Amino acid sequence: MNKEHIIKSLQQAKPDHIEWIKQGYKLVKGVPEDQVKKPVDCKACAFGKWYQEEGFKLVNIPQLKEIDTLHEEIHKAYTSLYYITFDRRKKARSTLITADEVEVPVDETPFRMKKLKDLEKKTVTMIRALNTIEKKVDAMQDQDFDNGWLN
Repeated sequence: MNKEHIIKSLQQAKPDHIEWIKQGYKLVKGVPEDQVKKPVDCKACAFGKWYQEEGFKLVNIPQLKEIDTLHEEIHKAYTSLYYITFDRRKKARSTLITADEVEVPVDETPFRMKKLKDLEKKTVTMIRALNTIEKKVDAMQDQDFDNGWLN
């Protein structure tokens, strides 16, 4: 791995994870299940694979370890929003409150919006951290990478 490869991997993680926010907005809007991306495990996305295979070896960049935890939280947040949205839609008839024999539907949009805002906040935090790491890597000398991994 070289400096350019590391920077490219960090840069690609940004739009990939912004996409989860876009998908989250679709969920809140009520887009059908077949029109949104299904959640994936944090180790299955491109950044997760890169981190598990190579990125974790960059021991002189401790922020990468922090990113790993945040990255996992982002995937969990989207997964939660996805399953709350579709599990509740399938149970739509049970989301009624009965008061004085009148059934009133429960609006779950505020709850889903709260989940979406959590996803957004974590993603923005991760992108800022990725920017910081990218600047750090870019400022390093090429010889730091000549022998392979930093250590």
